[in-house]
Parts: sequence; C-alpha cells; structure tokens
Amino acid sequence: MILLDGKSLSEKILSDLSLKIKNSKLRINLDIILVGDAPSSLKYIALKQKQASRVGIGGQLYQPSLSSLLETISNLNADKDSSAFFIQLPIPGIIDNSDYLNKILPQKDADGLNPNSGVSPAVVRGILSLLKHYQISFDQKNIVIVNDSNLIGQPLKRYFDSFTPDVTLLNNEIPDLSPYTQKADILISATGVKNLITADMVKEGGIVIDVANGDVDFTTVSPKCSYVTPTFGGVGPMTVASLLENTYDLAIK
Repeated sequence: MILLDGKSLSEKILSDLSLKIKNSKLRINLDIILVGDAPSSLKYIALKQKQASRVGIGGQLYQPSLSSLLETISNLNADKDSSAFFIQLPIPGIIDNSDYLNKILPQKDADGLNPNSGVSPAVVRGILSLLKHYQISFDQKNIVIVNDSNLIGQPLKRYFDSFTPDVTLLNNEIPDLSPYTQKADILISATGVKNLITADMVKEGGIVIDVANGDVDFTTVSPKCSYVTPTFGGVGPMTVASLLENTYDLAIK
C-alpha cells in the first residue's frame, strides 16, 4: 500500500508558486467572504490565509450578513485590487449555494465553482494533481465517485469521461453503495459521512481517495488498497494549494 501524500506534494507546489509570484512582480490579492463565524470555517480560513501569505498573496476577509452577501460579491467583482475571491462554504441557512456562487465573475472565481469559471474547482484540481503525481492511469478504469454535486462529482466525471466509459456518480438516494464501490479501480468519496467506506466495500488493490477527511475507515480499508489517501494530509492540503494556484492563474490572465 502506497500513501498518497498530499501534504508533501502541496509543499512543493507552494514552493514553486512562491517563486512564480516573485518573478511575476504582480501584486496578487485573494479575498475571502465568510457569512457567520463558525469555528471550523474560521480555522480553515486562517490556514488559507497563512499559506497565501507564505507564497506572496495578500487579501482581506469580509464578513457580511446574509442579506448583504450579494452586495459584497458585487463590490469585489468591481474591485481592481482584488485579483480573485471566494465564499467560504457552507453558507449558514443556505442549501443551494449556486445563486451566490454564480454571481462571482468567472475571471475572479478562485474556487472555480462558477460553471463558467476560468479555472477548475480547487478540490477537483487537488485530487487530479495528486493522482497524476503518483502516475496513476485513468485509462479504461472503473471509477466510482460518491458525490454527484456540481462542485465535485460532476466536474470530476467530465474529466474522467475522456479516459474511460466506466465513471459512476453515487448519492445518498442509493441505499446500498457496495455493488458499485466493490468494482471500483478508483474510488473517490466526498460526503462528510464518517467511516462511510468500509473494508468490505473496497476492491482488493483498489485506489481510494478520501476527500472529506473521514469518509473512509482508514484502519480497515488501507490494507486492501494499492494507493490510499490518509484521513488528514491527503486531499485537504492539495485543495488549499490548488486554490492558490487558481488565484495565480487568474491574476496572470
């Protein structure tokens, strides 16, 4: 079993990005919008700001009320000093984020969540960068993604469709995931349901990606895998690094 070490890879990405930004001589700012003050969101934002500062990206945190969120988005769209920005999800009290995410100009959409964005969603870019780094082939593989959202599952499927006809998206309306996951050469889970993926659901020698820091019962699943992400230090650091790569890519355009 080989551990897909996103932490080490993200460190290299950030080091390379820091040099690119320095050489570009551009002033790059990544602004963040947060509705509410959820401790988990504040913690994640602090990490993003720390890594942004480390590579030479500035920016501010805006904390509007829900009623003034659209106004804040409009202001940042028009702000020439804001290279890119994103809304820290989830938005309290909102189930469908699309009405807000789609208001972000594509050329400023750091998270890549606007359907017309000029960059890939940061989490998707992070997953693909990690798999490519370990030279994992997608050709003619059976790929199962336990997430059918427009933010993760759908863009991943669009990418993998060019390599294989066997890409399956699953959601919480399917009572038994096992018949699908047991056949997966590559299994990607992004649900936020702790220990959803257990050893009996995984193919011997399969590749397992835990996007949500706990979807996969790592202790029992990992011995069956050829490659697997750790519960922490896999996709999470890659998503932050990819967010900053997206910001740079948008800035230089």
